[in-house]
Amino acid sequence: MDFKRTHHTKRGFTKFKTMKKLLKTKIKLPDVDKNDFPYKFYKCWWSDIISCSNWSSISDIKKSKTAVCITMGWLVHTSKEKFVFIGDINFNDDGTINEGGNSTVIPKSNILKLKEIKL
Repeated sequence: MDFKRTHHTKRGFTKFKTMKKLLKTKIKLPDVDKNDFPYKFYKCWWSDIISCSNWSSISDIKKSKTAVCITMGWLVHTSKEKFVFIGDINFNDDGTINEGGNSTVIPKSNILKLKEIKL
């Protein structure tokens, strides 16, 4: 995309003509249809591995801890071993959901807490 810069001297700021045109464009934004996409959205706290390649004293290595992480997304699959989340979705032209992206698979043994987020 080519942005053309122009300087507006009265207000002393730079604006982008192309961006202004894009912002004025009216597009119908799709939304998630619960019948088409029945998954709930969660905030998930989980424990992850931390690795260090530095030389350290054994006493410092013994004090090492795991990392606490947060993943947020739609929980699309669970099994005995894992939870599968996706953080992004895209839509077909007719507004139905096409694909999921930014997937994260977390072993159930690593889950510290799950909290459903109402959207």
